Amino acid sequence: MPTFQGATIQKAIDLGLQTLGVARDQVTVDVIQEGKKGLFGIGKKAAIVNLNPLVVEPDPQPAASSQPKPSHHRAKHVTAGPKRDDQTAIALVQSYLEDIVRELGIAATIENARHGDRVWFEITTDKEALLIGKHGKIINAIQYLAQTEFNRFGKSKWTIMLNVGDYRQRRDAAVRRLAGKTAREVIARGAAVYLDPMPAFERKAIHGELADNDYVDTHSEGVDPRRYVVITPKRH
Repeated sequence: MPTFQGATIQKAIDLGLQTLGVARDQVTVDVIQEGKKGLFGIGKKAAIVNLNPLVVEPDPQPAASSQPKPSHHRAKHVTAGPKRDDQTAIALVQSYLEDIVRELGIAATIENARHGDRVWFEITTDKEALLIGKHGKIINAIQYLAQTEFNRFGKSKWTIMLNVGDYRQRRDAAVRRLAGKTAREVIARGAAVYLDPMPAFERKAIHGELADNDYVDTHSEGVDPRRYVVITPKRH
């Protein structure tokens, strides 16, 4: 199910027809996203369409006929199940992130690549702090919305990861240090410590870091995006 983008729906369709080398009556069109001009370029969105080639099959011929008849063909649309797919979802997330960065007035480039069950969107910009925010609140909020966007249109259970510079690498190291420091505090006080809300992958890092600790247990409470980790003394 090829996906094409353009400034308008018609331009996206024209690009698709030219790329596939087919006529308009040989495909059906699913509009995934309508184009949006925006105001002074802010909030501009590309039109995105799927082109579904029609399958041509011959008409059944009579069992017997004294006169030869010309062969006719008819087009049949093949229903292929859900019209959303992972590549379409990734394209929508890419467009969504580009819109956000543009509206923030930040010059940046965005590249995406899949590694296993994670799709990384790497943002390169000279204004990293504006996209990361205090304690990563902005980048985490944008990533949460991007994940929601992917879940609407994708069929795989992939995790969307948003990175600016080497922020995720530095944050992962900080989270693991936090896990060790908090565990020592729990052991010293003999009481549970409730950490601040954090994304699922950071909670997972906390759980993993303390999984083999003989003196503390971890579990999560709350509802995303306000879900948090609780570290408690282990009962012996």
